[in-house]
Order: sequence, then C-alpha cells, then structure tokens
Amino acid sequence: MAGYQETINFYTSDFPHTLFPLNTNKVLIENFSYKLSEYIYQNITHGSEGTHTFLSQTKAYASKPKFHLRRTQKLDPVADFFLYDLIYRNRRQFSKSKTKNRTNFGYRFHSGAPISTTQSYMEFKEVVNEGLKNFRFYAKFDISSYFNSIYHHDLVMWFNDVASSEEDALFFDKFLRQTNSGRTVDCLAQGIYPAKMLGSHFLSFIDNANRLNSDILYRFMDDFYLFSNDMDVLISDFSEIQRMLGDKGLSINPSKTLLGKTSSLKRTRNLDDMKIKLLRVRQRGIIGSAVEDDDEDWLELGLDDEEIEYLFSLLKRENIEEEDAELVLSLMREKGNDILEYIPDLLVKFPNLIKNIFYFCEHVEDKNQLGTFVRNFIEQNAAATEYQLFWLAKLLEEQLINTPSTPNLISGLYEAQNATDISRAKILEIADKRFGLSDMREEELRTGASGWRSWSSAAGARVEKKSNRNHLLGYFANGSSMNELIADCIKEL
Repeated sequence: MAGYQETINFYTSDFPHTLFPLNTNKVLIENFSYKLSEYIYQNITHGSEGTHTFLSQTKAYASKPKFHLRRTQKLDPVADFFLYDLIYRNRRQFSKSKTKNRTNFGYRFHSGAPISTTQSYMEFKEVVNEGLKNFRFYAKFDISSYFNSIYHHDLVMWFNDVASSEEDALFFDKFLRQTNSGRTVDCLAQGIYPAKMLGSHFLSFIDNANRLNSDILYRFMDDFYLFSNDMDVLISDFSEIQRMLGDKGLSINPSKTLLGKTSSLKRTRNLDDMKIKLLRVRQRGIIGSAVEDDDEDWLELGLDDEEIEYLFSLLKRENIEEEDAELVLSLMREKGNDILEYIPDLLVKFPNLIKNIFYFCEHVEDKNQLGTFVRNFIEQNAAATEYQLFWLAKLLEEQLINTPSTPNLISGLYEAQNATDISRAKILEIADKRFGLSDMREEELRTGASGWRSWSSAAGARVEKKSNRNHLLGYFANGSSMNELIADCIKEL
C-alpha cells in the first residue's frame, strides 16, 4: 500500500467534493489499494481480452440549477482507483499554458498536490475583470454539454500525445471503451478531479493555436474569454475557435455567448450595495477556505447585525432566487438553528443546493427537528431527485442517525419513487447494525448479485461479527470477480 499512498492521498482529498461520495470506494481504496492495483494491472490491463474487464459503469444524475440534471457515471471501486492512479502518475503532463496571453486556469498539480479549484477560479475571475477594464472588446462563451460530448477517440489520441508512456494511453483507451460499453461519447465521469483534469487540458489545443490573434485568451475548463482592441480580430478568432471545436464534435452554447464592447457590459440584475458587499465577503471566505483547507474559516469572517438582518430578509422573500439562497447558506452557518425553519422550503425549491444544505446542517444543533423536517420532505415530495436522496442519506448517516426519525428516514429514502441503486447503496453502506440495516444487507448479499447495492452491503457489513459477516460474504463472493475482490478485502477488516 505504501507504493500507492500518494494516489490514496489524491483520492481522499477529492472525496468530499465529488458528486456521489460513497464510502464503499473510500474503504477499499484507503485500505486495499494493493489488492485493487493487482486486480487492475495483472488481470485487466495486462490480462487476456475478455477474461477480466473494467465493468460498464452505472449512470447517475446530479441536480443542476432550474431543475436540470447532469448525467454522469458513478465509478465502481476498481475504475475509481484506476483513474485516480493513472492521472496521478501522469500529473506532470498537465501543465499551465506556456504563453502569458493564453492562460488556462485550474486542474493541475503543484508540489505534488492538486491545486485548489476554488482559488484558481477566483484568480480567473480577477484577470477577466482586468481584461474588461483594459480592452475595448470581449467575447465570453462556453461549450454546450461539454463533458457529455467529448469523443472517446479524440480524448485517447490527445492523451497518447501527453501521457508519460504509450502503455498508459492503451490502458486509458481500454478503460473508456469498457466502462462506457463501447459508446464513443459521454464516456468520462463528471465531478471528480482526475476527469476534470482530463476535460480541462484536452482543450489545450485551443490555447496553443497559432491562428488566434486576440490579445488575450483566458480559459477555466470550457469557459472562455477573449479580449482585443479590434472587433474584427475578435470575431475572426471566435469563428476559428468554433471551427476547431467543430472538428472535435463540440459546439458553442449560443444562450451563454456574449460578444461586444466591454463598455456596454451591464449587470443582468440590479444589485444593491449590501448584496455586493456580502458577495465580496463570500468570495473572501471561499478563498480563505481554499487556501487553508479549513471550512471553519467561514465562521471567522463575522457579520454585523445589519448584514444578518439583510440575509434574513432574503430568506423571507416568497420568490427567493437560488443564488440568494446559496449566499445565505454560505454566510449564515453560525446561525444554523435560526435558519432551520427555512430548510424545508429550500429543499423543495432548490434541488441543486442539497450539498450546500448538507454542509450547512453541520451547524444545526437541533438534530431532532432537522430529522423531522427531512422525514416530512421525503414523505411529501415524490419528485425528490436521486441527488437529493443520496445527500439526504449521507445527512442521515453523519448527522441524524441517532434521532427518532431514523427508522422512517431509512425506509422513506430507500423506497422513494426516484430512489436508484446509487442512492440505495448510500443507505446500505451505513456501518450500523441497528434499524434493520443488517437484515437489509443480508438480503442483498444472499442473492449473490453483483452491483452497487450488493457491493455497498458488503462494505456496510464490516460492522457485523466476523463469523456472520464472512459467512454472508461467501454467498456474495460467488456472484462475480468484482464480488470476490470486494469480499476478500472486507474479510480482512
């Protein structure tokens, strides 16, 4: 395991920031990286084709603003470890743009560790603001459904050019082909740092194009800004970039494209002075949290009575906007109990903010009341999304497990209309023997099925008495080579 400690560190540092952080993967990667690596590099990458393969991955849907969904893959423990290990080993190949006027921000390593995405994004916004001040014309645009549109073979050909070995490129090709069942698009998981590195640096062919003549190009992932004092140059570059992206099967999102004079740029909404001030406070908090890697930095910012009153006024608005709700959840964490009564309304209105709500609730002292609110939400909202059900199950595991609502929460989350194998796996992996969880896991393990519910049941069974656990894992292990690998790992705990 010592040989993979850096990969483990990479994985665990990213784990809380991912879309669907399942402890099943974390337990296996932290404790059995050597077993996972043997399985991958002896059986899959170097084994005979068809004997052992990367499994086809399960699709999952995270919530986006305005009730849109983001389609992604939830990688199983083997695929997860492989991708983190592959990208860590090739981390030096992901570098910042070489020229000063062509800069890509975010998603690379510095001094052996991944740089802070949040801090890098703030740096990106700062230079963009300077560009708006210093140039007469600008273009702002992004790529439509970027991650879901990347073509498998284009990604592999690019990686073959930058990878530290041709063998790694062959492994990566096999990984994409097998995990996506041969589909040539929508092949890359979203919401994890290694995939973000791949997606960000794949677009470096735009940064390095010598046919572009604008004074400045700034890019954060697929968000582009061009600056020039010549409108004709700007339009020419914008057209050229569209042609270059078109060669890769990618398209610009027309609804988010802005092109014109920097002097004519206006805010889309009228922001009052207090909100502007609080947005700046929030920005300082994000940077502080990113630099120190300590979420408690938020609480040290301090808000005066007028600012607190203003934030409460936002909450009380009947038609509160999502970004205002996010601002409140970010800045009012020390007022957890005072904000608690608004949580049910935010759950209904903003599925996309469920992760923000999860972290906000760490500062709510009245867990019993919080449990009641969550239970009522589940019972009264059949349209709760997979993403909400997953993060509410995580909330149950980490904050509500000892409240009176727990039995109802377990059954409600597990049987919800939109519950999926991924959201149910979050329940089954809870390492607790109470509330019928042991019986639920036993039912899954005895079937010998191979999938997320059985894998997470195996991980959750680590709290059972060793003799009982290993007996059940025997049935489970017969289901597949993946089951056998997971069973061998859990038996050693």
